[in-house]
Amino acid sequence: MVRAIKKKRLKRLLITSLVGSLIIGSAYILGWSSLLSVKTVSIAGSNSSSIIINKLKATGVEPKLGTKLARVDVRGIKHSLSQLDWLASSDISRNWVSKKLSINVIERVAVARSISAGNKVINFDNSGSIFTPTSATQLAMQNKLPQVSTQGSGKDELASVAQLLRQIPAELNYLVTNLDSISVTKSGFIIMSTQINSMPVRVNWGLVELIDQKSAVLATLLKLPENQQIKQVDLSQADSPIIS
Repeated sequence: MVRAIKKKRLKRLLITSLVGSLIIGSAYILGWSSLLSVKTVSIAGSNSSSIIINKLKATGVEPKLGTKLARVDVRGIKHSLSQLDWLASSDISRNWVSKKLSINVIERVAVARSISAGNKVINFDNSGSIFTPTSATQLAMQNKLPQVSTQGSGKDELASVAQLLRQIPAELNYLVTNLDSISVTKSGFIIMSTQINSMPVRVNWGLVELIDQKSAVLATLLKLPENQQIKQVDLSQADSPIIS
């Protein structure tokens, strides 16, 4: 009986030692051994990878060849890239087999442009986010983008345009896709020049309020056969739209 108990204790001790050795060995390989060091770094989704690398350098999280894969600050890299307003998202992954660190980004795609109060070119994407065009692709698109013009102080008007774009529902997204221009009056009314059924249409959204209600009214009006040739829609009063 005593021998059996000793045998079990010895077996348990051996298992515990083996597990401990495996943990220590794994920790060494991951954290200190050169066996799992960064062999390649790839950046996909942007043709302006040098700007991304410079940002990572500036924030002290640039991944370098030879760095232990386990020690790469993935969270820090993602946080750093989130500070680049011209990027919509980023994803960082480590391949333990190929020893490759992959940085995949998605650039924001502009639907309109304007000039900020600081006399800088800014862009809007279809989610209403305002960003500074930075990548080669974004900069190449500037002359093709519809212009947002304001008659007021600028900042608040641009914010209202961003809010409108953010709230336009998916069923009316073609209004943004076919956008020709947007202007904001001194009274804050947003006038959108776009196309419906390949025909130019002017939509007066009024103030940036009740956009959900106004969108629902517009969608209902556009479904009526008699409104297939409309040229102007005034939605400044959501419950009293005017069509011509």
